[in-house]
Amino acid sequence: MNVAARWSLKRSLTITLCFALFCVFGAEWASARVALQPCKNNIPPQKQIEIGQKAAQQVYQQMPVLPDSSPITQYVQALGQKLVAHTPGYAWPYNFHVVDVDAINAFALPGGSIFVNLGTIQAADTEAQLAGVMAHEISHVVLQHSVCNLVKQQRVGILAGIGQIASGVLLGSAVGAVAQQGIGLTAGLGFLKMSRNAEKQADLEGVGILYDSGYDPRAMPQFFETIQAKYGEGSAQFLSDHPNPGNRTEYINDEIATLGPQGHYIANTPEFKAIHQQAEKMHAYTQKEVASGVWKRKAPQ
Repeated sequence: MNVAARWSLKRSLTITLCFALFCVFGAEWASARVALQPCKNNIPPQKQIEIGQKAAQQVYQQMPVLPDSSPITQYVQALGQKLVAHTPGYAWPYNFHVVDVDAINAFALPGGSIFVNLGTIQAADTEAQLAGVMAHEISHVVLQHSVCNLVKQQRVGILAGIGQIASGVLLGSAVGAVAQQGIGLTAGLGFLKMSRNAEKQADLEGVGILYDSGYDPRAMPQFFETIQAKYGEGSAQFLSDHPNPGNRTEYINDEIATLGPQGHYIANTPEFKAIHQQAEKMHAYTQKEVASGVWKRKAPQ
């Protein structure tokens, strides 16, 4: 065998070995990725959707939600649907809204309605960071955390029953109390207040959604670190409603390591930069202003 033939054979063997190693490690990456299931409950999907729709109606009555015609809302809706295209599990009718409040927060209702505060958009530095917050909230829907919270609270008598929640009886009074207190929506809706374990699950699931959507998954812990450094642990509305399970950055980075290499991550876009500039110029209502109802008096007739 001449030198050229030996070199060709060696090259072929090297390529074959590399391909085999890629297949093996690729399989390991896939198998190492977190596999989470929705929390156990006996509430059928249609009932969950009804509960969420009733809750959304109350949100619109008690909070200054930007109209669907708003460019900021349209941008958030488009970003949300991009993430939904890579979201696992039941095909919930996801929809996205922007609350004109300065608190850095977001929340997800049963069945797929997701609300993002204007303050969150203003605080995000990149589209990937905003997408990280939204992927986190989408994950709460995927894993049905709020519905399981409803079931748990029903057992201990905090709520009279799922039927009353669906009809909006108790929910309306809960949202009204929150608006009066001016402490932020999710603080009064107990079933939206997540446990540390639920937060960790939403972090891990959300990282996978970010990755599959082409975004840099490291943006999620970056955003959490930014607001924690600015406000301190638990002092921002987002951090108090979304408690840190502990070692958040560490376990998120461990999960990112299982996802395998990505050729190119999306960090930022011209669309986000334009919307971010527009959002920064807007006066987002404070919690005190929401509580006073001043936003209702200023709303166009």
